[in-house]
Amino acid sequence: MKKASGFTMLELLIVIAILGVIAGIGVFNGRQALQTQQENAALNSIRQSIWQGATAAASRGVEIELLRNGNVLILRQQDNQREIRRTTLPSGVSTNLPEGRVLLFDPPGRINQASYDALPDKVTVYANGKTHQLTISIIGEVKAEVSQ
Repeated sequence: MKKASGFTMLELLIVIAILGVIAGIGVFNGRQALQTQQENAALNSIRQSIWQGATAAASRGVEIELLRNGNVLILRQQDNQREIRRTTLPSGVSTNLPEGRVLLFDPPGRINQASYDALPDKVTVYANGKTHQLTISIIGEVKAEVSQ
């Protein structure tokens, strides 16, 4: 009599269970990584928009405004309304930046004092259950700290 070769049903079930556990761990870690990437992307988009507004005002010699319409940030020249940059923040990310004009950048490359004073006392970005507090300087530098 020949002995049958191959795997038993029990061995196959054990292998499938192990693969299921490994796949579950991978999916969980992948989801966390994606959320962290979205959070970083939102913070970087806000930083870059503010910094680019200051540098565009300095290099072009015209006033530049940063506008917010929902989750869209728009950077444009004030004189001819030409759009310089448009960024959409990821869903699940919110901020307390005001709707409409957020900041006005003057030609020396600084934030207009009146628009700077109109910012909320604590500019915050909410993403994935974390609260980030932004510190914005008059020359357009932005520092973010988790304030949870």
